[in-house]
Amino acid sequence: MASNPFTYGNPISEPGRFFGREREVDQVFSRLRNDEFESSSIVGDRRIGKTSLLNYISHPEVRGKFGLGGPEYAFVYADLQMVDSATTPTRLWQRLLRHLERHCQDAAVKECVHKTAAAEPLDTFTLDELFEDLDDRGQHVVFLLDEFEQVTTNSNFGPEFFYALRSLAIHHKLALITSSRRELIELCHSDKIRSSPFFNIFANINVTLLLPAEAQRLLAEPLRRTDFSFSPAEAQFLLDIAGPHPYFLQAACYFMFEGHVQRLGPEERMESVRAAFRAEAAPHLSDYWHNSDDYEKTALTAIALLEREGKGAGRSFRVHDLLELCTRSEQTITHLEKRGLVITTGGRSALFNSSLGGWIVTELRAALKEEQSYEDWLAGNRGIMERLSGGMHNELREVLPKIGAKYRDMVVTWASDPAHLLAVARLLKTTLTGV
Repeated sequence: MASNPFTYGNPISEPGRFFGREREVDQVFSRLRNDEFESSSIVGDRRIGKTSLLNYISHPEVRGKFGLGGPEYAFVYADLQMVDSATTPTRLWQRLLRHLERHCQDAAVKECVHKTAAAEPLDTFTLDELFEDLDDRGQHVVFLLDEFEQVTTNSNFGPEFFYALRSLAIHHKLALITSSRRELIELCHSDKIRSSPFFNIFANINVTLLLPAEAQRLLAEPLRRTDFSFSPAEAQFLLDIAGPHPYFLQAACYFMFEGHVQRLGPEERMESVRAAFRAEAAPHLSDYWHNSDDYEKTALTAIALLEREGKGAGRSFRVHDLLELCTRSEQTITHLEKRGLVITTGGRSALFNSSLGGWIVTELRAALKEEQSYEDWLAGNRGIMERLSGGMHNELREVLPKIGAKYRDMVVTWASDPAHLLAVARLLKTTLTGV
């Protein structure tokens, strides 16, 4: 049996299986190589490859290429998903120091770290003394803190924790590389922490979609170790349903490779990939949707419907078309681009893959048995409907029964904006009623 060279689910751990991110990697290492040994904050949405990036940066082979591979550099990865409501700053520091002890190669440094981890109390002064000792011994420490929002949103970690951590990072050879879904300053459990100077020590590095050339490499290079190849039509199909997103593209390629191994015919292989990919992608697309605010959901809905309408070049549309449909759409599109949900090139935009648009339309039209009927919904929302103009009222009466109850309020709010009323009504009617 041929071994599948594509992988999805677990983060990439071997540098040879990691593709792209050259700019992000260069930025992280350039900050580590400067005299101040500076910290970075890696920001990206779920499944975009943040953990794989941290694994790549910390790998000895990669660090060596950037001149940080010697024993005087200790790169310590910590998955903070296990931080919960019972975790205290002391407990976290004990865990980080035990990880550090295992990564240090100098016996004297190991002993120093070991003693500190067992110290009572393990307070800021004790930690400061430890890092002074490490500085004297020429030891540099990099903590790679995955899912760092588990700390910033945890009420056990107050302002004093972040002040102390900042002090250690700016006064010693300690650098932090954090990963989080949103910028750290947006993920704080209190205003006091949000206004802390802690966040000023980081450069935000947004991890988004792969560049076109990087996506092509991910498609082609793993196959060189096998006896199989994807046809141009298959490669284009994979890029369409998955987009230049590392997780989705790896998954789609995995299913396509399995179709080749099973000797399926071209059409049967395509259908097999489509079905397997749809099942794999659905919960992640749902997560993106449910972690979007109202402006983002409205913009994503408008884009999905514009793509469904099918005007213009392929799935893409002019940014100007979206301005006719959504308030604040320029700012929202910029934010969606940072999240990797939208691609804009040459004045035209599109969702990052065709699967997201199909999922959104299906989600909008879902009329589950347990949902409120249209008549019941209308009875409870007559005030909203009565505030609409007569023409708009009639347009929505035709569309709303075809939309799931939980999204009718969103559609009414969107359509009731006078600046976009006619364009929204036309688009909804054209794409959701088949007229």
